[in-house]
Amino acid sequence: MTLASMDVRAASEGFNMFADNSGAGQGQDRYLYVAGNKVSFRTSYDVNIPGNVWHVGSVSFPVTTV
Repeated sequence: MTLASMDVRAASEGFNMFADNSGAGQGQDRYLYVAGNKVSFRTSYDVNIPGNVWHVGSVSFPVTTV
């Protein structure tokens, strides 16, 4: 699921784990994933994330101008 697009491009892919308040799928890993100019939400396996779930985390990556 794409969360945002940026005015810059990631020079390489980047990802980092983060936390949320979803009770579903306990024990799975959740990631912020960056490729190109898109920031995406990914899980370690297919799962439905219910509405009104907050997500918190960060990811660092090198950028190039578009």
